[in-house]
Amino acid sequence: MSNKQSFGMVFDIQRYSIDDGPGIRTLIFMKGCPLRCLWCSNPEGQRFEPSLLFIERLCIGCKKCISVCPKGAVTDSSQGIKWNKKQCDECFKCIEVCHSKARQICGKLFTEEQLLSEVEKDRAFYRRSGGGVTMGGGEPLGQSEFCKVFLREAKRRNLHTAIETCGYAEWSHLQSIIEHTDLVFIDIKHMNPLQHRKLTGKSNELILENIKRASRVIDGEEKEIIIRIPVIPTLNDSEDNIRATAEFIRGLEKIKKIELLTYHNMGQAKYLRTKWTKPYSLQALKPISFENIQVLKDIVESTGLVGEIGAYY
Repeated sequence: MSNKQSFGMVFDIQRYSIDDGPGIRTLIFMKGCPLRCLWCSNPEGQRFEPSLLFIERLCIGCKKCISVCPKGAVTDSSQGIKWNKKQCDECFKCIEVCHSKARQICGKLFTEEQLLSEVEKDRAFYRRSGGGVTMGGGEPLGQSEFCKVFLREAKRRNLHTAIETCGYAEWSHLQSIIEHTDLVFIDIKHMNPLQHRKLTGKSNELILENIKRASRVIDGEEKEIIIRIPVIPTLNDSEDNIRATAEFIRGLEKIKKIELLTYHNMGQAKYLRTKWTKPYSLQALKPISFENIQVLKDIVESTGLVGEIGAYY
């Protein structure tokens, strides 16, 4: 590894993951994402900068945060401590006096060596299960230089490497990371560019072009690309959309698998914890039934691709 260390902003490290590549894995959540998917289950990871989290259920009502807030953004009420997000400037002074951890900083800087040290703690599990390390987020391509160096060193240490990406980045960023990655998961949220923009804030042209380019640089043996579709009822779960996505992927030849990820709303509570996220807008949405997602899996497989059903991450 180079003596010159760069830094990456990480907002979580999840150990013993079994849904993000082969074997038991360590999942690293890189902070920052260019998309704003309506169903995002990690809204605290959307901004690239460190951000304040207020986890209300951990608050013990000591009121120390009220006395140190220079903007008067924290007040007491009959319902408990209240946080005026518009007045808060995220100075983080409240975190210094919050012993219950109700107030936390989301986002921590790591050097590549520090992050690798965290990953190495789980090496025994990788060896026994054929696992490794997966970088997700947020969006790892938003910190591509750091992720490239980290993944390169992980490969040098004979670790299996994977990334989870939305694919919305300059091709050079994705290309540099693929070089050091064994497995790449890329999302396709919708095949229609206008619908994709409504659902995520961005069109899909760049993503689809990156998938085409990525399919040309894998060899199908040492590197694999798996397409993921988060299946969100009423938003992108039409048979026509799934068929169009499968036909697009079938035309690329080297990509053989599509995972259909069933929607859940377990991240809903997180939208109240950050200053920067709007209220969750899909409260009334129910997960797709097994029977319906099985129909979509059959559509994928009718095109000659492998279809799998998984839980939405």
